[in-house]
Order: sequence, then C-alpha cells, then structure tokens
Amino acid sequence: MMPSITMAAALMSAALLLLPAHPFAPPTSSLCVRSKVSPLLQQLKPKKSSYTTSLHLYNKFHEYAWDKLHYNDESSYASTVPDNLKTNKSPVKGSDNNVVACIRSMSEFRKSNTTSNNNVEALRLVRSAFLETQTDSSEALKSPMAIHVLNFVMFPTTHIRDASSGAPVGLPIFGADIVSLPGNKHLVALDFQPVLPINNDDESSANLFPEQYSHLESKLLAIHRKYQKGSDEATEPLLAWGGDIPPQALRWFSPYALWTRLSDENAIQTVSTTVWDAYREYVDLYFELMDAVQEDLDDGKLEIILLEEKKNAVLSGQREYLEYRRINDPARPMLQRLYGKDWAEELIDGVLFPTL
Repeated sequence: MMPSITMAAALMSAALLLLPAHPFAPPTSSLCVRSKVSPLLQQLKPKKSSYTTSLHLYNKFHEYAWDKLHYNDESSYASTVPDNLKTNKSPVKGSDNNVVACIRSMSEFRKSNTTSNNNVEALRLVRSAFLETQTDSSEALKSPMAIHVLNFVMFPTTHIRDASSGAPVGLPIFGADIVSLPGNKHLVALDFQPVLPINNDDESSANLFPEQYSHLESKLLAIHRKYQKGSDEATEPLLAWGGDIPPQALRWFSPYALWTRLSDENAIQTVSTTVWDAYREYVDLYFELMDAVQEDLDDGKLEIILLEEKKNAVLSGQREYLEYRRINDPARPMLQRLYGKDWAEELIDGVLFPTL
C-alpha cells in the first residue's frame, strides 16, 4: 500500500542486492515468538558495535493493533493462514542474521467492552505481514542496512446497510505500511482507504465516513493535520509529505493519508516516536469507528444483509481494491527474492489480498 508504487518498487529493488538468491524452507512458527530478556541482561552495558538491537523496534507496532483484537496463542482457531505461510526466514548475506516473516490473518473477533454480543460483525478480516531482520538470538537488528516491514490491514464487512433507508454503508479499509530498507530509507503510509469514490481534492469535504459517523471523520481530519500539516505556512509539519501519489493509485487513498519518507540520521528515532504516536492515533480511531458501527448493528440501526453484487457497490469496491493490490504490490520482488516465487505468490494471492 505504498502511495508511490514506482518509488517504493525502486527502493525495494535496490535492497534486493543484499538479499540471498536462494531462500530457506519455511521454518517452525517459533521464529515469530520473542525470547524474554532477563533484568540482569537489560542492565548490562552493551559493547560498542556498528548496530544496536531492540526487542521492540517494529514489533510494538505489530502487536499494538493485534492486542486490541485480543489476539493470543489461543486465537489460532480463527487463523486463516495456512501453516506453510505462517512464517519463513531468509539469511542476510555476510552475517548470521535472518529476515524473518510472520504472517497473521483472522476472520473471527471478540468484541471490545463497548459491546455485549459475542461476534464482531463490523470487521470481516484483519491480516498482517511483518518482516524483521533478526540476530541469531532472535532480537531485532536496528541498523541502517536492515530490513523491517509491517503491512497491517483491516477490512470492514461489505454487507451492512442502514435499517431505515436500506442504503449500503461503505466503510473505509484501514491500511498501514511502515517500511525500513537498506540505506536508511524509511517509508510510512497510514490511511483510512476509501472503498467508494470520494472527493480526494478537499479533506474538509471528503465524506469518507457515513454521515452518522461524521464526528469521527472530523477527528481523523484533526489527527492528519496534527502530523502532516504545520500550524501555519511557516511551520514545518511533524512528518513531511512524502511526494505525489500516482494517478492510478489515487482511487485508493483518502485526503487523510499520512505519507512520509525519512532518510536523515534521526530517521529510526522518528519512526520510534513520532510515527509511533501517529500510528496509535490512527489505529485507535479506526477501532472507535468499528465500535460505533458495531453498536449500531446491535441496536438495529444497521443490519447485515446479503446483497447481489450488482446492487452492492461496497462489495464491488473491496473486490476492485483487492485486485489492484494483487497486481501492483511493490513488495512482490522482495518477497520472491527472500522466500521464493511460489511462497510469495501464494502469500499475496491467498492471504494478503485474497479473492472476495
């Protein structure tokens, strides 16, 4: 979900020079489980080296949203990821490090405390792809030459309509991409991606959310302005705009897309602080939207109904989005180089952007 497909693809292609040509076979899922560091080890002064390690580099982004979905080891019953795709690893040239992939996808969820029934109907699918360069002790490698990728997406239900008017309710897809590539290149994109066409030219009149949730869209507008716009023309934004979005991709981005590129000496620190704050605010607001939708479903203001495709623009919109992403995923060359073409294609087609 990079706003600039061409730019992202170019950076990822450059990173391929550091990757192995022949991937390992998929290992056991234990690679995705972090080992705990004892208090004693935490107090030891690390030796000077060309890199540092951290157990919570991008993992905190990954786990933050999944924790809100009550994901744990007992959630495996709801996993939609085949066993052969749940994890994989590929060695980094000239080192004992590996780029480890952890894949999650679920289609059944427990409700938050704001609702009472057992089944979450507002969400239909949540999935993530988390790639992390790890040392031989399974710690995240924090280095300008390391690869770290988080792609996290939440898909709302496509068959919701207003109980009074009968109109279909088009809810945005939540998409987050946080990518670090060799050469100290960092790409960040957070967005509530539209399923139905909207006004992309003016964030004050986008009408991305259904009217009854316009107060939440106002919150999204404020969050976006907080990070992507200065308080006045003379003030630099917290996160500079990352550049133009290609015309063919505009359909899938809202005026509230937070899109930035970082490459200065403080880039990793910025990701760990400012981007981390923005990510949590975007995630929290999306869950607030889903809670509001779920409450209206519980109260009968909204209802789930199967509509024929020709009458369901929301379903058609999600299908078009998934097809676009399958064809244009800029991570495809990297995934193929790391883990092999067959594994990468099965992941993209069957888990990341599955046919609806």
